[in-house]
Amino acid sequence: MKRRPFLHAAVVGTAAAATGGYLGVFGGSGSEEAFRDDSSDATRMAATDARRLSVRRAETFDHVVRLNDLGDDPRGGITAFSDLSDRESEVVTTAIGGAYETDDPPEWLAAFASATPFVERNGTYYRLDDTFPTHRVTAEAVPEGQVEGPVATYEEYERAVTREDYVMSGLLRVARREGIELDYVWPALRAFFRKFDAARYHGEVLDFSVEVEDAGPPFRLSATEVPVSEAAGGAVWRADSASQKARSLVRRAGSVRGAHGFDRAPSGLLDALQSHEYVLLDGTFYTSYVESRGSPPISVAAEFRDGRLRLAARNRGDSARRLSSGAPRPFGVVRCRATETTGEPAGNPDRDSRLRDPHLLWTDAYAESDRVRTEGREVELASDVALVSTLAPGESVAETYAVPDLPPGEYAVEGSLGVARASKGDDAGSSTVRYRVTFSVA
Repeated sequence: MKRRPFLHAAVVGTAAAATGGYLGVFGGSGSEEAFRDDSSDATRMAATDARRLSVRRAETFDHVVRLNDLGDDPRGGITAFSDLSDRESEVVTTAIGGAYETDDPPEWLAAFASATPFVERNGTYYRLDDTFPTHRVTAEAVPEGQVEGPVATYEEYERAVTREDYVMSGLLRVARREGIELDYVWPALRAFFRKFDAARYHGEVLDFSVEVEDAGPPFRLSATEVPVSEAAGGAVWRADSASQKARSLVRRAGSVRGAHGFDRAPSGLLDALQSHEYVLLDGTFYTSYVESRGSPPISVAAEFRDGRLRLAARNRGDSARRLSSGAPRPFGVVRCRATETTGEPAGNPDRDSRLRDPHLLWTDAYAESDRVRTEGREVELASDVALVSTLAPGESVAETYAVPDLPPGEYAVEGSLGVARASKGDDAGSSTVRYRVTFSVA
């Protein structure tokens, strides 16, 4: 059984996870006094009349999960049977029934087999393997005078390694380092291998050689049923057989952007999420991260003071904690959205727009932060960093925000805070606190 390490690695880009380091720590006690009271005239002028505003509820959630929707193909290796062309589906159907054989594989079939490691049909996953000829390419840097045949320019090389909408410009680099096995060589690259013996590559001349492994006819393409975890490249929890409550929670968590907080976990849900890399439900894959289990050590409170919303995070644990958020401390850029309880009928365009569009809650800390770009009283950009303050047991940090002139109804502020023990070098117990503050405008 042949695998396709080069084509898969060269075509699919590697997504590097962006991490914002701890770029600042408040000194001293970390108490509320470390933050402004934000009582500038500009802020007070923008505040909504206090008599119209009231906090309904401020809550943090016991459990936090992050289920990112990945569609039906988490790593770019699975093709749905319904997406195959007629000739491709005919070949796969024959392969599933036994094996597909041909004495002379056409160009399209070799390309299809190379680019399709797995096929999904009616919830069953198959690995495709073939005995088509393979090409192993190796290369080494040599003085140009030692090359016996023609030497290609870099432009000629680049044209040869360009196929459809991607460019395999690193082919010779990998061939030089460890060699490459190609299950499919497209016509332009095949002609390049036949015409040239070497190529100019980033200031060097790389002499390359190509060895063809050909078992001869009949050539076969087979389809082997495999667990979904093999096709996905990681452990998968198939949640279709879970309880109705668990399925509903997975759908709800998968529909939101970012972390999702909740208090009551259906039996076995958190263990299933924590022990698998992916969740599969209704044909859709989700990443599976459990960021917090159990009551969080940080509480979030809210109240209105002189028409401004004051948010405070308090360390209610028995040890010091590092509290991290986006800029500016301690909550980052804060916005609110209208909830579904606005009292307006569904389908009203104005209502739907208010539910969808966020409203910025203003603090002068935005304009004063060197990590937030503002224009007037609008935030244009906030750096993706994690800023940290340290809270001793019982201590709090707070910020106040001007609420814009909002239509009557109910609104919610939602956010996440990173929490870790403050002991030096102790990353144990790191978690996420998800909070939600609901307030009304009368």
